[in-house]
Amino acid sequence: MGEWIPFAEGRYLAERALLLAVDERAVELEETIIEIAEGPGGKRRMSGRGRAPNALMVELLEEGYELDLLLDFGGEFKFRLPAPVIQGGKVFAPGVKSFVQFVPRSPWEPVAEADFNSLMTRIRILTAERS
Repeated sequence: MGEWIPFAEGRYLAERALLLAVDERAVELEETIIEIAEGPGGKRRMSGRGRAPNALMVELLEEGYELDLLLDFGGEFKFRLPAPVIQGGKVFAPGVKSFVQFVPRSPWEPVAEADFNSLMTRIRILTAERS
């Protein structure tokens, strides 16, 4: 998995992170951090977490159970993680936010800035105000 990870060992704060459904609806994650650590054989491993409104995640999952994760670290450092393993909170009351943990299960896909900006104009970000 080391070749999947484009960053050195350490912690990185994402400028923006979104869980994205196939229909281009999304939920924005707050305080998203990824951690890169060296594992057995010198291979890097990645895990991450961000906070999201639980009720909005349930709404996002109504159309399917596979979500992609968009990560923007600024500049040209934008990535799409296809269908990462995601674990989240189980309290679904309005207004409740929980940390969502994620781990990639396939290589990160770099996203060119123009493609990222184009995608951002198409997606519909779910917000608590409209729920």
